[in-house]
Amino acid sequence: MHMKVGVVADKPTPPWSVRQIMLALEELGANAFYIRPSNIASIIGDPYSIIFTNTLKPVDIDAVVLRDLGVATTVEMFLRRVDLFRHIELEGIPVINPIESFITARDKYMSLCLLSKAGIPVPKTIVLEDFYAATKIAEEFSRAVIKPLIGSLGLGVLKVENPDLAYTISKTLAQIKQPIYVQEYIEKPNRDIRVLVIGDEIVAAYYRIQPTPGNWKTNIFQGAIAQPIERLDEELKEYSFRVLETLKLHYAGIDFGESKNGYIVFEVNAAPQWRGIQKITGINPAKNLAKFVIRMKKR
Repeated sequence: MHMKVGVVADKPTPPWSVRQIMLALEELGANAFYIRPSNIASIIGDPYSIIFTNTLKPVDIDAVVLRDLGVATTVEMFLRRVDLFRHIELEGIPVINPIESFITARDKYMSLCLLSKAGIPVPKTIVLEDFYAATKIAEEFSRAVIKPLIGSLGLGVLKVENPDLAYTISKTLAQIKQPIYVQEYIEKPNRDIRVLVIGDEIVAAYYRIQPTPGNWKTNIFQGAIAQPIERLDEELKEYSFRVLETLKLHYAGIDFGESKNGYIVFEVNAAPQWRGIQKITGINPAKNLAKFVIRMKKR
């Protein structure tokens, strides 16, 4: 009996990382198929609970790999999608990463709160709605980073050294009904460290080096170059596993900065991309993830 695994994203065709995971699962003898949250209906009070709306057939799955919930334009739609995966978990089907952990990692406010509470160093961060107060805070920091609460690839993140700019950005965010997220700018070398952890294994660790003078962002998407780290020091390993444990994640991409006071966690990604590092190292994290999913089900 082949294990059946659904891999979830909400694009019309499976994105690159999803295709890699599906291939890796198939190589291990599992049946992998692509699921879009918008194509699923849930039935409550029936022997089966999840059906594909385009086939109206029950979905028989042993595990789900959640990569992307899609863009939900309303709170109601977002809740529906979250509840869908809560429902799947209630049916005893493991979701990787679990839906609560997936959302917490996406939510910078709560993820930084939990990490800070667990004694893991994070940048000093203030989350508020008042744009006047946000301008004042940015001024006090002298150099601040203002970013959206939910985002990826380093988009929408701005370094601010000028009160007028802080005012304009904060006011714009307030006008479009977005919370304002002001973070102290951490002075670091022109790089950060991305650690990719799956279960109890560090699959890859690399510097993301920004070669462009004046560009402080270290996302690969923003032109940074990946350079593998041969030996990760023990402190970073320990922090990486503690981050996973604190946010109750099965796997994650964790971004560390090297500040003058030691390592600091900038962000945790519950559906990390790995195309750049795969190209450079030849390591295919999708294979590690597929093995992890199959092991989980066997437990």
